[in-house]
Amino acid sequence: MQLKRRHTMNRASEFAMVRAEGCSEAGRFLILNLAPLPAGQESEHSRVGIITTKRIGHAVLRNLLRRRVREMVREHGDPIARGFYVVLVLRNRAAFSDYRQLEADFLKLLTRQLRRRTAC
Repeated sequence: MQLKRRHTMNRASEFAMVRAEGCSEAGRFLILNLAPLPAGQESEHSRVGIITTKRIGHAVLRNLLRRRVREMVREHGDPIARGFYVVLVLRNRAAFSDYRQLEADFLKLLTRQLRRRTAC
């Protein structure tokens, strides 16, 4: 899945809707929220948003973690490539992890969420 500008979320209302109405799955370093796009807004791509709070650390660290997560979504996001809002929240522990640990956590959450996609 290639992340272009139109595939990213930037409105607070979209983030709030996904976090309130979507399914959530928590891992060690990430929280994955997934919600289907509204019926009239279905497209061939999902919309992805990443939340990093200031509790994680300074701006350089937050930006590094965001870049890592964007790369993981580009590399492994094909199963969610159609018709979903995806919000990834980085937990405080993510500051002390490397790329491989984040990637393993993301893949675990993604497979869990895709297995129970019909239950949401």
